[in-house]
Amino acid sequence: MSLEEKKKLQVMLKRIQGQVGGIERMVSDDKNCDAVVTQVVASMSSLKSVAKTLLADAVGSCSKEEYTKLLKRFL
Repeated sequence: MSLEEKKKLQVMLKRIQGQVGGIERMVSDDKNCDAVVTQVVASMSSLKSVAKTLLADAVGSCSKEEYTKLLKRFL
């Protein structure tokens, strides 16, 4: 994985940390369920994007068996 790709992942992960922190505050503040779930779904989507990026990188560095195992865990 290139340095630029790692930096992009780090930015994405920092954003996800912010999303999760926001969810925690929403729960503490008794925000309505719809708003909280919307943020949870957004965070999950962001995490899936990170996983897809990591899996794409793993294609070149893992054996076929290792990659298949990772892909099954993701799906």
